[in-house]
Amino acid sequence: MRAKRLVIAGVGVAAILGGTSLVLDQMTAGPTINSSLAAPDASMPPGAAVGTGPGGTDAASAPAAGGGAAMPDGGAAAGGSAPAPGGREVLPPVKESPPGLPVPSPPVPLISLPLPATASSQGTIVDGFPGDVIPFPEGTTVVSTAVSAADGSLQVSADCIVALTQDSVAGHFQQVLGGLKFWSEPVPAAEGQRSVRFSRGADSVTLTASTTGTGSTRFMLLGNLHAAAGG
Repeated sequence: MRAKRLVIAGVGVAAILGGTSLVLDQMTAGPTINSSLAAPDASMPPGAAVGTGPGGTDAASAPAAGGGAAMPDGGAAAGGSAPAPGGREVLPPVKESPPGLPVPSPPVPLISLPLPATASSQGTIVDGFPGDVIPFPEGTTVVSTAVSAADGSLQVSADCIVALTQDSVAGHFQQVLGGLKFWSEPVPAAEGQRSVRFSRGADSVTLTASTTGTGSTRFMLLGNLHAAAGG
């Protein structure tokens, strides 16, 4: 009976040893590596994936997504055109700046040569005074006028009285000279007086007005007109 138990125990130990040996053989054998996947094909470009893509296509020979050819810098040329080196976008050339505005032509002279001789008059309008350029308001009484010519320009002056307000006198000359393209601006004046400067290129006329004791306006004009604009 005891000999029978020893035989059974020996058989069990043998079975255990046999199973342990099988397990150790499988562990030492390790996973089998497919030699076709271990080494990449020498004809493949660097960085190409090894294996097959969907539908059995070789992933290394598959075209880049989007239809463009794969570029060495990792980008794809849009529409098949090569991008700028370094992947930078090439901007269109900058157009030349438009030329500057043309220089306006000088205004047409308001007086012509020959200029009148230097002269003055009391109570009347002196010969050579440009009354068509600087007409006085209707009803004006002339105190004195004068003209003086030099170097292609004519200096004119007038001292007059009219039964109008200062604003009416200033408005008259603004309308007359404004029609000849003069622009006006107020200039400093003494208390109770009004002064306006009219300019047109190199030509200028200054008006100074004050109120008399009778309520009329006494105005004085000092102008400088050029026979050749800018002269």
